[in-house]
Amino acid sequence: MKKFLLFCVVFLALTQTSKATEISNPFYLPPKETISLSTTISYQKFHVQKLINGYQDYRTRNRFIEENFMYGVAPKVSILASISNKWERKNFDNSTLTDKTDSNVNWNLGALYELYNKNDIKFHLKLRYLQKETHHFGGAYKAFNINAKTGYLTKYLLPYIGAEIELPIAQKKTADNNEKYDIFAGFYKNFSDIIAFDGIVHYNYDKLYKSKKLNGKAVLSLYITEKLALSGFFDYTFFDRGKNNADANSHTIGTSIQLEF
Repeated sequence: MKKFLLFCVVFLALTQTSKATEISNPFYLPPKETISLSTTISYQKFHVQKLINGYQDYRTRNRFIEENFMYGVAPKVSILASISNKWERKNFDNSTLTDKTDSNVNWNLGALYELYNKNDIKFHLKLRYLQKETHHFGGAYKAFNINAKTGYLTKYLLPYIGAEIELPIAQKKTADNNEKYDIFAGFYKNFSDIIAFDGIVHYNYDKLYKSKKLNGKAVLSLYITEKLALSGFFDYTFFDRGKNNADANSHTIGTSIQLEF
């Protein structure tokens, strides 16, 4: 019986032939007076192999749950917000955490604006205020984040590039008052309005820790209906190097459900 129900779900997904919104598209913008919700659950393994801040060969195993919200306030403008929680189950010395200090609640609020969408050229600008609770520094990290990306829709796929800068607000409990930079490139491909693939590579530089990070992410989405998509993703860090000869690697695997109504 379970196999039959699974077959029915897959059959309905594969026979779905049209979707108006394409909510997995990296340039997705919800229509006016429309809400988009995305729930993501993921698991990350992080490993520092070389000396950093007095610790050596430590590991963390992080579990994330994140909720993203978008609302179309105008044909080209959406407000957005997200909240997430991260549990770190290992200390720097690899001992297991037993209290509630391993819970980090992060949130952000902002807006997404479609600056240009003509002749298959797209350009989006995203502005956000974000706040991250972190027990590492004993307080909240606060910053403004600016993200811009552009893409060109060809006959076969949608390649795109972009850049992001994060500007911390004067921190009292932390020393992190240095900006962070990120540049990225990717491509998006829709297969017969049923399956979509998004692949992206990021290069990130953190001025405080003088760290350079290169990671890639692959996302595969399956459309159950025209307004409901299920996705799975894998994120792998090729290198993550900083001062004190720190050298880390990590990978993240997760799933999400996206809904428009």
